[in-house]
Amino acid sequence: MTSKEINIICDTREKASSVLSELSSLSDNDIKVNVILEQLSVGDYQISDDIVIERKTLSDLETSIIDGRIFSQLQDLSLVKRSALIIEGDPFLLYNSRRINGKALIGLITSVGLNYRIPLFFTKNQKQTALFLYTMAKKEQLKNGTSESKLRYQKNKMSGTQFQLFIMQSFPDVGPTLAKSILKEFKSIKNISNASIEDLLKVPKLGPKKAQKIKYLFEREY
Repeated sequence: MTSKEINIICDTREKASSVLSELSSLSDNDIKVNVILEQLSVGDYQISDDIVIERKTLSDLETSIIDGRIFSQLQDLSLVKRSALIIEGDPFLLYNSRRINGKALIGLITSVGLNYRIPLFFTKNQKQTALFLYTMAKKEQLKNGTSESKLRYQKNKMSGTQFQLFIMQSFPDVGPTLAKSILKEFKSIKNISNASIEDLLKVPKLGPKKAQKIKYLFEREY
């Protein structure tokens, strides 16, 4: 007879993956897994009151690096009390990708741990991802001898400085380090928007292509 339960909230966008069915099928002695579908504002899975997990396949990761979306997602995850990133698939295939540069990938992985301080896990497939989530949820929810979980989630408030960095990192090819350099040079978002391409090129490691993209997006009509 089942005497303990753990709850895992899954974002509605994940319902097409087999991770949910794998989670539902998992059991450990007398522990039952409850999979709850909800729309999460950050991450793909919530395993406790304050832990959120983002899951990406290799294809997802490549696309999010190319369109720059990964940096805003990492920024959101870094504002959660505790978070982690799971990359699903053979990591060695990433280094042979035809879509992204190997140096860009290494830079991203380095930033995940050093700049955003987010734990990074690699899993082989959806079945292994489910096992990771189950193990983490079980350890977190039952560590105090109780299976109850209120499953609250409240993102920490972003400071003015953090929000400025968040805005700059939303620009194509602008990571955390470059965003800081741009803000140190111009002091405010307003000054950056008014800067000429020549002014932008004064920032170390901000080349002509990136400067043109920034200038274009600030001046482009909606």
